[in-house]
Parts: sequence; C-alpha cells; structure tokens
Amino acid sequence: MKGFQKIRYRLYILSEIRPYAYGVRKLFFISFLLSIISLSLTLIQPIFYKIFIEDVLLQQRFLSLLWVVSGYIFIFFISVLIGYCKTYLNNKINNRIIFRVKRMFLRKLFLMEFSEYESMSIGDIKMRIDDDPGCIASFIEYQTISFVLNVIASIISLILIFCINWSLALFALAVIPITFVVDHCISKKEWKIGEINRENDQKQSSWLHKSLQGWQEIKVFNLQKYEEHQLIKYNHIFAKNYGKWHLCATTRLLVIPKIKNEFIMKFCLYFLGGLLIINGHLTITSLLIFEKYYNQLMESIKLVSQQDADLQSNRASSDRLLDGLRKCRNKSKQVTAEKIDKITSVEFKNVSYRYPNRLNDVIHDLNLTIKQGERVGIMGQSGAGKSTILKLISGLLVPTAGSVFLSNKNIKVLNISDIHKKIGFVMQDNILFNTSIKENIKYAKVDADDAEIAHVCKMANIHDYIQSLPDKYDTIIGERGIKLSGGQKQRIVLARTFLRDVDMYLFDEATSALDQYNENLIQDAIRYISEDKTVIIVAHRKSSIELCDRIIDINL
Repeated sequence: MKGFQKIRYRLYILSEIRPYAYGVRKLFFISFLLSIISLSLTLIQPIFYKIFIEDVLLQQRFLSLLWVVSGYIFIFFISVLIGYCKTYLNNKINNRIIFRVKRMFLRKLFLMEFSEYESMSIGDIKMRIDDDPGCIASFIEYQTISFVLNVIASIISLILIFCINWSLALFALAVIPITFVVDHCISKKEWKIGEINRENDQKQSSWLHKSLQGWQEIKVFNLQKYEEHQLIKYNHIFAKNYGKWHLCATTRLLVIPKIKNEFIMKFCLYFLGGLLIINGHLTITSLLIFEKYYNQLMESIKLVSQQDADLQSNRASSDRLLDGLRKCRNKSKQVTAEKIDKITSVEFKNVSYRYPNRLNDVIHDLNLTIKQGERVGIMGQSGAGKSTILKLISGLLVPTAGSVFLSNKNIKVLNISDIHKKIGFVMQDNILFNTSIKENIKYAKVDADDAEIAHVCKMANIHDYIQSLPDKYDTIIGERGIKLSGGQKQRIVLARTFLRDVDMYLFDEATSALDQYNENLIQDAIRYISEDKTVIIVAHRKSSIELCDRIIDINL
C-alpha cells in the first residue's frame, strides 16, 4: 500500500469499528488531549537544555539553574501522570470495543447457516473470535492517536531544525525516504511469513481439538506416536517461520535504525556541524539543540514508518476482522422479527435441497404435510435425506428450491430463534458438557427448579439411575458425558428437551446406537409426550417408529 492508500485504509477501519465505540468516544477524546499535552512537554525540554548550557554553564546564573531543575521535575511528574492516565483510558477503550466485537462474532456464529458453519474449521472459528479482534487493540493504540501525534511531532521537529539551521536540516531530510522504503520492503516479507504461521496455528488448533475429543480412539488404535509427530510437525513449521519473522522484525526495528541513526547520521551530523561551527555559521549550543530536535524528528519518523509497516504486516488479520464485521451486520439485517404463537402444521411445497459441492439433490421436489399432534416416522436408506428434512424444518438449512411452511407461514420470513424455542431436537450424537447432570439439564431452562428437573428425568426414565449415584444430580459427567453410557446420555438429553415447553419434538436417529433395553426406555419416554405435541422420528429400524401414527418411506 502507498501512503495515501494507508491513510484511507486507517479511516476505513475506523469507520468499521465506529459502531462499537459508543460510550468510549469521550474517553478517546480525553486520551487525545493528554497525548497533545505530553507531546508539548517533550518539545519544550530542549529549551531547558539550551538555558542550562547558555545561562548556567557559560554564565553561571544560579537562578537559571533553579528554573531548569524545577522545569525538569515538573515535566517529569506531569509526564508520569499523563502516561498513567493514558494507559488506563486506552485499556478501557480497547477492552470495551474488543468485548463488543467478540460478542458480535459469537452472535453471528449462531446466526450463520448450517452449511456455512460446516465448511469452517474449529481452529479458524476460534482464531476469528479469540485472536483477530486483538488487532483492534493494536490499531487503536498505534494507528490512531499515536500515529497522528507522531506525524505532528515530525512536522514540528522538522520546522524547528529548519529554524536552527536550514543546511543541516536539508541533509537530515535526505535520509527520511530510506527509512520508509526499507520498512515497507521488510514488512511485506513479515506479512507473508505471518500468514503462513496463522494458517499453521489454525490447523494446529483444529488438530488439537480433534485429538482431545478422540483420545479414546487414539489409545485404542495406538496412534500416540502419530499424534506426537503431528505436534512436532506443527511446531517445526512455527519455529522455522517464526525464526524468519523474528529476523525481519529485528532487522527492521533494531539493526537498520542503529546503523542509520546512531552511526551514519550522527557521524555526518557532527562532521557537517563541526564545519559550520568552524566557519562561524553555527554555535555549539545550536548544534546540541539541533541534535535534540533532530533525534525527536527521527524517533517520530521511525515510529510512523514502523506503524505503516505494522499496518501492512497486520493487514491480513485486519481484513478478516473487517470481513467478519460486515457479515455480522448483514446477518443482523437478515434476522426478521416475525414470530408465530404456535407450530400447528409443517408443510413442504416442492422442496429440493443440495449440499454445497454436491452434484445431485439430496431431497428433490418433496411435498409433505404434517399436522399438529401427529406422530410421524421417517425411514429410508442412508443418505436419502431423512436428517436433512429435520434440519429444514428447524431452519438449520435453507431449501435450494421450494418452500417450507410452519403454521402456513414461509420459514424464510420467520425469526429462527423463535422457531428454535418451539422445537425440541434430539440428535444421534448430542453434546453434554463437563459439568453436573443438573446443570446439563438446565441448559434448556436456566431458571428451572429441582422439582421440574426431577419431573422431566422421571419422564425420561433416568431419575432412578441418577438417584443411585453418590452425588445424585450434582454428579459431574465428564467431557461430552464420557462417564455415562450411550443410553444414559440420550435419556439425559431427552430430559433436557422435555424441560422446554415446545410444540414439536424432532428425533434424529436418537436410538440407532442403543441396545433394545435402552431403546424401549426412550420409546416409553416419548409416549409421555402430550397428544397435542407433534412428534417426528427419523430411524433406520422399524422398531424405533412403532409408536408413530404415520410412516413416510424416503428412497434414494
């Protein structure tokens, strides 16, 4: 990016994060004023240095010494106080904005379509929510107030050194383009390396998530060494690229500035300054003051150059963040407010659905009507689209053709969150959390009391088993309910579903992995469901849908 492009890019980022800055704009303005005061104090310091040399050292004026010492003490304490206040304000601004962005990303995650979610890896989702918003803090701290002040400091310092001696100032200007060119070239290399490392981190996060979830399979198939080699591979890629990135960053931030500023420039400055002093065109005091403002100029230019380079190297993260914010806004606009009081019917009209990257429809031109209170069983071969029908009813998927109607209203114009409040969904592989049985059940209704929980557990035929445990309902069940059998997990999930007062229950292969005993317990629990509630059961076995009034056979 060129200079003006970078300025436009900064303004663009500011416009994108502006909606999340409500309540902190006043803090931002106060921080800017404090930074202006801090800059003014920095520019005043060389004046005290000039007074110290001319009045104290050369003319030995004691009163001037008191003024200089008092001035330095005053500037020191004010600078420390301002620094503390700025740090406090910046942290408050960053934390509020980052929290709001993360919250928006999380909302968007639960609003995205099922197909979109399935195409993303766990590592990518984690980094988008956890890591990418962190670039906001870096942007706010270094690319807004700090950048503007460094530009102002550079201009003022440049004017001051021209006022002291224009010939030395012209020489100082010659080295400025070199700083920007070198930083720009190196930062492009940093950006490429950073992208490789981010992709590696994303893959490693996904791999680690799958490894921790599948640790039983890893032990059973004796894959410990393979997993260890995977970790070594990811860390080798990281170490290799981090070494390259660190070399580029060290060269840009330390090596080149040392050579340019502390060797070449100071050598030339003292040489040319010495010639001007010998010829009577410059005084020693002026040269020393010139050096002070020149150092301030170079420090400001170095920071501006580094900030430009950081903007370039962090652009990939920034672009992902901005893309996420745009999608969040688009999703928010798509959420409609229309609600239904009760699901009295389900109707499919010429519905077709094709999964992304598939050539054929999994469901083609389906017409189906289910009325309130019906118990409907859906059978068919694997891949025939049985589970897809349930996902279309619940709004997890959107038809590629045709329409789905709930209570005679097109599901596209309904509030999906409202639909989910009226549907209880029991899947084949349900998620239980590493907390107590009671807390897992209360996910369906956070304000449920113990009596309600016990009642639904009795309905689900799991109450007696829970009572036999030492800690009863406070028993911790482990990650994904690992301490429970498959049938026990399904019955706890069923109890959780019963806790909600829904209009429709969807069972997706809920008993396919269970033995006959546990399947009978689940079926007995389903019989508890009130007759005015609609029940749709997807199953392979006929025994699983014996309690249904109507059976729909879907063939490929």
